[in-house]
Amino acid sequence: MIDFDNLDGYRDAVVYDQLNDLDELEEKFFSDLAHQSDGPILDIACGTGRLTIPLAKQGYDLTGVDITIEMLEVARRKSSDQDVSINWIHADIRDFEIEKKYKMIYTTGNSFQHFLDRESQEGLLRTVHKHLDQEGLFAFETRNPVLSRLAADQDIEKDAGSYVDKDGFHGSSTFHRSYDHKNQLELYTFTNRKWKDPTNVIETKEPFAIRYFFPQELESLLYYNGFTLEKMYGNFDLSPFKADSPLMVCVCRKHPK
Repeated sequence: MIDFDNLDGYRDAVVYDQLNDLDELEEKFFSDLAHQSDGPILDIACGTGRLTIPLAKQGYDLTGVDITIEMLEVARRKSSDQDVSINWIHADIRDFEIEKKYKMIYTTGNSFQHFLDRESQEGLLRTVHKHLDQEGLFAFETRNPVLSRLAADQDIEKDAGSYVDKDGFHGSSTFHRSYDHKNQLELYTFTNRKWKDPTNVIETKEPFAIRYFFPQELESLLYYNGFTLEKMYGNFDLSPFKADSPLMVCVCRKHPK
């Protein structure tokens, strides 16, 4: 197993919320799937509830699972403030077990790419398979590995965003990235800066990695873990998947019995 968990990048959940708005197309895609399945629904790597809460507001029975306690604390506070009932669970999804079957299971925000090695990927898919109703849907997206994009701009410093928090602290991030072709990992080093007084800037370094999957590799991984890949779109707008599509948006079902 790759000794890398990416969790440090999600400790400051309030900042994560500020920098990661829910895209309208993404929300519509999963909302339409929820309408097809009619719940209950399991959100894997739910984070701060950026999609869990909007779906629960539509009346669906939602369970949100995340490994990062800081993200769940913000999610609980947001759902409480909005008077939305959601079952929030702190757990590693690779070892997760609950006595419940779901009509829909999904993970978004490219969370699928955080499972960096085969052991982790199969742990995730084993959990999904165990908890998915036989007629249920499993949906997720992962970035399309366009090699020309992955090879470009390696080790060039780029902007990753900025913010001002509720206490008046300013923050900004830049990053360098490279692509490890053998392991299909995109490797990042973020430089995070935070200050209230510009003469006293606190700077931290944060490593980060995500795994890329090629289309046939992904279909095989799903197949040998009990899933049929029913549809693969190139984006949340349901556009056909093409060589230069930004995403592989996947809708799967369990193999028929």
